[in-house]
Amino acid sequence: MHHIASSAIRRVLKSALAVADSASKATGAPFNAPEILVPNLDSRRFGWTHYGLMIPDLPEPHRFLSVMSLIGATGSLAFDNDHALPCSPRRTAAVVAGTAASHPGHFGTYEFGADFSASADGSEVRFGDDLALTGGYPEYRLEGSFGGVEVDLTITCSDTVTWFFRTPVYKHLSLFGEYRGTLTTGPDSVDVSGLCSFEYGACPSPYLLTGRPLPSRLKAPLDYFVYHIVNLDDDNQVLLSQYSIGGVPLCTTAFHRNRSGTSQSFPNVSFEVTETRADPEPTPYGKPMPVPARTRFRVWDEAGNLWLDLRTVMDTPLTYGLGSGFVSGFAHESHWRGAPISGRGYLEYIDRRNG
Repeated sequence: MHHIASSAIRRVLKSALAVADSASKATGAPFNAPEILVPNLDSRRFGWTHYGLMIPDLPEPHRFLSVMSLIGATGSLAFDNDHALPCSPRRTAAVVAGTAASHPGHFGTYEFGADFSASADGSEVRFGDDLALTGGYPEYRLEGSFGGVEVDLTITCSDTVTWFFRTPVYKHLSLFGEYRGTLTTGPDSVDVSGLCSFEYGACPSPYLLTGRPLPSRLKAPLDYFVYHIVNLDDDNQVLLSQYSIGGVPLCTTAFHRNRSGTSQSFPNVSFEVTETRADPEPTPYGKPMPVPARTRFRVWDEAGNLWLDLRTVMDTPLTYGLGSGFVSGFAHESHWRGAPISGRGYLEYIDRRNG
């Protein structure tokens, strides 16, 4: 029955996205809607809001930075954290924040009005004493302390926007940005700067109607999610993802953007886990998760040429808290537009196909 329901949901979503989603058209245009970047704490329309900052290629010992937050629970199998709720799902904020140096932390959940607060215009979002995002488009400041790492960064967003989804009910975007600041671990402090991705999303959820966590069988059957971010060089960045419902891919995407303002998607993308780690990764909710040792994304342009062949090695410990999954960093040896490149990248990974 669950398989039948998942299949029906996939068909409905594909049909709805084909009709209502304007993401592909909007991705080629400059971002002109900063007024939407608000937390929606008391919204009757949006049940969850997402702020994210991702840096894929920090110097050692950090390797990557992830700040991935959900303000309000989603009602999906992949992203809900029922085991860690301090209050009702709608009034809970969750964040995973860290670098390779802060492993195994930080994951935290916070209660609206207690240890979580956010201004209505989004100019201040605070997760207890752990993390604060302040400012407004196009410039934000991130300050935090997690896992022994002190972070103080300024993020400057461009108007180069990638829309993952852009419908009347679900909006999810990424802004091409630059960061600068310091990372401090104990007595060691390093100045950092480079390219980053600043994300925002907002969507309804079933927790607009109920204050209790849904049983797994009633959650949206989003059960697999993978996301890679790679800075191809000092000017170019690629975002790669796959979403699955009921164990079957709904969409596999690739977006490229650069300092000149170019932002484009590709029509033909493939993803595979080419090697799985021998041991599943433990989770705090008691269901070990199979995780990749190596992955491969391939992207073809409209002429059918292999534009990117990204081969990754997962060489960094996984940090829990991306919904019910993990964030981490990886090394890669790849080909971009026919030329060899290598470097580091950022990973988000959730596999709940076995419940």
